[in-house]
Amino acid sequence: MSERSELTENEKISEAEKIDIVSVISDFLYGIKRLWFLMIILIVGFAAYSYFSTSVSYVPQYVASATMTVTTPTGGGGYVDANSAAQMAEVFPYILESGALQEVVAQEMGVDAIQGSINVTAEEGTNLLTISVTSGNAQMAYDTLQQVIESYPQVAEFVLGETKLEVLDETGVPKDTQKQTVIRGSYKRGALKGAIVAFVILCIYVLSRRTVKSKDRLKQYINLPDMGSIPFIKAKKRRKNRKNAELSLLNERIPSHYTESIRKLRLRVLKEMEDQNLKTLLVTSSVPGEGKTTLAVNLAVSLAKQGKKVILVDCDPRNPSVAALMGEEKEHPGIGEVLRGNVSLTEALTKVDLPEGTMLVLFGGKPRQADASLLGKKEMRKLLSTMSKSADYVILDTAPAELLADAAMLARHVDAALYVVRYNYTKLSKIRSGIQTLNMSSLHMLGYVFNGDLSEKGKRYGYGYGGYGYGYRHYGYYGQRKGKKEDKSGRVIKE
Repeated sequence: MSERSELTENEKISEAEKIDIVSVISDFLYGIKRLWFLMIILIVGFAAYSYFSTSVSYVPQYVASATMTVTTPTGGGGYVDANSAAQMAEVFPYILESGALQEVVAQEMGVDAIQGSINVTAEEGTNLLTISVTSGNAQMAYDTLQQVIESYPQVAEFVLGETKLEVLDETGVPKDTQKQTVIRGSYKRGALKGAIVAFVILCIYVLSRRTVKSKDRLKQYINLPDMGSIPFIKAKKRRKNRKNAELSLLNERIPSHYTESIRKLRLRVLKEMEDQNLKTLLVTSSVPGEGKTTLAVNLAVSLAKQGKKVILVDCDPRNPSVAALMGEEKEHPGIGEVLRGNVSLTEALTKVDLPEGTMLVLFGGKPRQADASLLGKKEMRKLLSTMSKSADYVILDTAPAELLADAAMLARHVDAALYVVRYNYTKLSKIRSGIQTLNMSSLHMLGYVFNGDLSEKGKRYGYGYGGYGYGYRHYGYYGQRKGKKEDKSGRVIKE
């Protein structure tokens, strides 16, 4: 039975991972949008390099040629003369390979060897013959041509008999006419090489992303309940005098459809928490930049506006960002100071004025990497127990589950978890890895929230979208961000 279940699960995964042509095209368009500047640089760079390298290394080649008629002294007429011209052109390669013609021409010119190449062609059905000489020296090409015209009948006489060449037209001392053509072709070839390299990079970028672009497909990848989706909102740049971030429910200008999506999420969360008698909820994601802090804050505010007594805790000591999102500029004791016993919980909690309910916030304080190790201690369990007794719900904003162990340590102390997955952002492997990390604990997984929804299903609801702006570069240097803040999207605000 277990083998059959495992087979069914593998079949589901295999079916889910089949290539979707529409999705692939969408990925490529997204990749072009993200990498267009790099692609242009590669194409222009390769074209410029090819152009200048060809210009520097170019060696001119001069071609002197002459067209002449072939006649025979026997007076055979047009057919015989045309046949003789064709035969002369046909046997020319053999005469040239034998070295006989080259030796005669070199001897007559007084040089050791001919500098260049000689070619002979005949126009079919006529007695016209064209001899051309290519050399790196214009005068040498012309002199060699004249000597070939004079010497060729003598050499060919042993094969074809006596013939006579009469020049109709010649180039004279040639000029280099190929330079512009060669150079023009060089930058075109370079641009083509750059385009190929850019396309290869684009393919690698697209195929390595493996992100999720719809809730329906996400259901096939992870075995978690769907708690809803949050629309993708174009957040304007925050003004200095604006108290709260654009995507915070504390901001009165928040779009109504965004508020409605948070309200629906609150209803689902409340139902699950009340049915299971759960009080502490951990909010996390796979990687930074998926909007977990924004979601945690807005869920806490929405619960408080429902009349619930809520405590919001910033449990990301390395990168505390709740204060910046809520527009709180004053310094407050962080969770690390409370766990170390430097300040009491009552002193550390900050009340948020909401006419509909009561909301307390335990901000993260100053970034301290060492405080992260305190999250797994028994003091954290006692702290959560104390807060649970004085509040209806405790919401914890934590570090990304796939990136750091903070969420896994907290999972041993909390009742439930809510997992945030951002549209077209995180690799599937990271999503699965983060969820698996939390599943190893005994907490109840409420489900996932599809954040920043830009899927076709989301568009049918009539939402307006724009630049949501996330970033997570700051997670690469935890502990080096003292005094720094983040904007609503998680990016660092320069002071």
